[in-house]
Amino acid sequence: MDNFLDKSRTEDSSSTLAKPNETLVSWLLSLGKSGIKSIPQMAKVLGIQLGIVFAVNLVFWWEGIADHIPNFIKLPIVFLTATRNGIVSKTIYWAIVFSFGKKLLSRIKSYGFRKTFLPIVRLVPELKLSFKALSTKAIYLMLIGGGIGLAAANYFASYGTDELKINKIDKYFVAILISFTISYLLGEGRRHWIFKFSRLSTSDASRLLRRESTYTDEHTYILMSGFVTGLLADAPLIFLNSKIGGIKYINGSFRDNLFVSYLGYYIGAALLVAGIVLLIILAFTKRKKA
Repeated sequence: MDNFLDKSRTEDSSSTLAKPNETLVSWLLSLGKSGIKSIPQMAKVLGIQLGIVFAVNLVFWWEGIADHIPNFIKLPIVFLTATRNGIVSKTIYWAIVFSFGKKLLSRIKSYGFRKTFLPIVRLVPELKLSFKALSTKAIYLMLIGGGIGLAAANYFASYGTDELKINKIDKYFVAILISFTISYLLGEGRRHWIFKFSRLSTSDASRLLRRESTYTDEHTYILMSGFVTGLLADAPLIFLNSKIGGIKYINGSFRDNLFVSYLGYYIGAALLVAGIVLLIILAFTKRKKA
């Protein structure tokens, strides 16, 4: 188990190990330059990927074709391919499928299912250690991450500003996919870009504010785990919305209960504000005791 995890952590470590005087901007610029240089080599692959995206959306989005496909075939594919999601959600979905998804399939082929999914199992003890290290602060960070995740899920499960397509089950798979991807990356260890991004961001901010940073990888574990929890917590809200929310035609007239449709945003905002306020209170309390 440990050998596989160690190998999976170091596969991309060259781009995630901190370098002297490196900043978030310089790191992102270096990644951008590397990406641009590799475009000619990846042109054929990108062309095939774009063709797949176009074909899926043409067949299952365009009514001229989609209306002739039986629902028992069409609806599962629409759900699993984010066909009816907005452009941002679709972009994130296909980016994950063609990058992380491809990497995951390669690992399954090389190591089998059991070893490939060990990082998911590894996440639980890492999370316990992070809670132990941060104590009460961890709960408040979970509230912040959960609030952002819940609001994000409400957004991902909607199609633009169309009030008939807000927080719907057929658009929810993107949130599920993101939550699984983040959980897997967190379970692989602290050399992933998620941790490096967090370290450089907080380091740059503390340098700008001329204050010592107390941010650690444990903060990232808790915040991102809260975000994942928030993404998954939208599921019961989607069910509730399907029953009493949205706009429905009842007894010859349209009735709306959009408050339920936007509940993910409202609860998410409340959790976010509560987490921030509690962190501020905790900081003041510690300062007074010191």
